[in-house]
Amino acid sequence: MAVALERITAEISRAAEYFSVRELQAQTGRPVSEFASVVLKELVDNALDAAEVTGVAPVVGIDVTEEGGVYRIAVQDNGPGIAPEVVRRILDFSVRVSDKSIYRSPTRGAQGNALKTVVGIPFALGTDLPVLIESRGVCYPCC
Repeated sequence: MAVALERITAEISRAAEYFSVRELQAQTGRPVSEFASVVLKELVDNALDAAEVTGVAPVVGIDVTEEGGVYRIAVQDNGPGIAPEVVRRILDFSVRVSDKSIYRSPTRGAQGNALKTVVGIPFALGTDLPVLIESRGVCYPCC
C-alpha cells in the first residue's frame, strides 16, 4: 500500500532574490566577479532609456572609482529623472516595476528588476555603504 505524502507549502519573500549572492547570480546570470559590470550595465541601460523617453540624443556621464576593492559607480543622464512615486515603487522588493512591461527592447530588458539588483548587489557583498538614487533634485538613500 502506497503512503500518501503530505506536501508542505513554503512562502518565501521575493526580496530575498535581490539580497543574496546566490539569488543575484540567478537574477543576473553573472558570477560575483562580474557584479560591478552588471551594475554599470544596468545603470547605463536605464540612462539610455531615460533619454529615449524624451526623444533626445542621450548624454550619459559615467564615473567609476575603486578603493580597497570597493567600486563606486555613478551614472548621470539627460533624461527627465525618476518621479518620486516611481522610486518608492522601485524600492518595493515584492513587485517588479517597468515602463516597458508590454514590449521588449532588442538590446535592453523589460523585467523591471534592474535597479533592485543595483541596490541589492552591494548589500549581498557585505558593504555598508549606501546606494543613492538622485533624481529631480532629491537624493533617495536605498540602504
